Amino acid sequence: MQKSNTEQTVFIITGMHRSGTSLTASILQSAGVHIGRNLLGADQVNIKGHFENLDFYHLHMNILDSQGVSSAGWTLQDHLEIQEEFVDQAKEIIEQNALSLIWGWKEPRTTLFLEFWAKLLPEAKFLLIYRSPWEVVDSLYRRGDEVFQNQPELAVKYWQHYNQKILNFYNQEQHRCLLANVTTIIQDQAAYIDTINSKFNVDLSHPSPTAYDPTLLKNDISSNSQRPTLIDYYFPETIELYQELESRGWHPEQTPDFSWQELLKPSLYKTWAFQEWANLRRLEKENKALKIQLQEEQTELEKAESIELELEQTKRQLKTAESLLDQSQSQLHETETVLAQSQTKIKETETALTQSQTKLKETETVLAQSQTQLNKTETVLQQSHTQLNQNRHELAEVKKELSQAQFDVMRYQSQLHQTQEELESYEIQRPDWEK
Repeated sequence: MQKSNTEQTVFIITGMHRSGTSLTASILQSAGVHIGRNLLGADQVNIKGHFENLDFYHLHMNILDSQGVSSAGWTLQDHLEIQEEFVDQAKEIIEQNALSLIWGWKEPRTTLFLEFWAKLLPEAKFLLIYRSPWEVVDSLYRRGDEVFQNQPELAVKYWQHYNQKILNFYNQEQHRCLLANVTTIIQDQAAYIDTINSKFNVDLSHPSPTAYDPTLLKNDISSNSQRPTLIDYYFPETIELYQELESRGWHPEQTPDFSWQELLKPSLYKTWAFQEWANLRRLEKENKALKIQLQEEQTELEKAESIELELEQTKRQLKTAESLLDQSQSQLHETETVLAQSQTKIKETETALTQSQTKLKETETVLAQSQTQLNKTETVLQQSHTQLNQNRHELAEVKKELSQAQFDVMRYQSQLHQTQEELESYEIQRPDWEK
């Protein structure tokens, strides 16, 4: 059963853009704070993700758009009016996201609406993150925001505007805030979580060792850099604000670290100006060498891509050949089976042929005997024909003689008949006394 909002703890994590709020959110998430399911994904700026809840992200952007302010949050305006429709949306978003006993969100634009959220969520705790102005400005320049191309000094002014809001809010609501430098947080993450547990009566676990990747928080400002001095020279109030943040911020040893002040040089112009000139020419030379190297690498890359293309074609051809080989092997197996069957039939045929040859020889012998018998029979037949012809001749003679005999018989019969008639006539005519 979900607990009521009064039993929940909500953490609002915010700070100036590029101040390490994403890193802090990832540490808190690994320690047990539910920071939302629908988060802004990774990109080339934050390759592990922004850890920003898109519900609050879009709400803040829409509010800024309604005021004619850059949706990115680049403004120096002190007061931003929030229309009633956005208040209702904010309440709906809270209801949709308050799903855990310990939940919250991270979104840098929240800094512009701290009083609004403090009033809407009186039980909320604020984890306020800051970072040195030179590191933030350097990160913004590296990110390449278009707004800073023509007016690069705005990066310093926006840092001051955001962090002044953070400090003002902290001074008013210190009991529900924890203010910390991101560098201090990453140096002692366990102590940071312990402080949150102690101050806000929660039970977060120690963060995962993989939550922080040292390579992702860049700090290219060396001790020889004139950048901090440049800010101090043109924007001394920014350095004063950073010093005040450090004085009020959380430190495990309870003692602020002002070693960064060593970066501020007593003299700015002569040495620095010529050094920048020399550095510029050196960088131009290095850039030219890098371009040549890049062209060579591009040539090598094109060769590699060509080789890779040929390799892909070869792989495809090999795959086709393997497929054909499989088919050939299958056909070979079928052929071998048919061949084995054929060989069996050949052996059977050879056996039958041998038997047939034996029978043929026997038949030839019988045929030879029959031929001899036939020859004898033909001889006898010829003799019989000769005898038959003779018999036929004799028969013809006999028939001839028979015909003559028959003729004579008929003649004799006729004569006999005539004689009988004469005899009968005589008998009739003979006197009775002679009878």
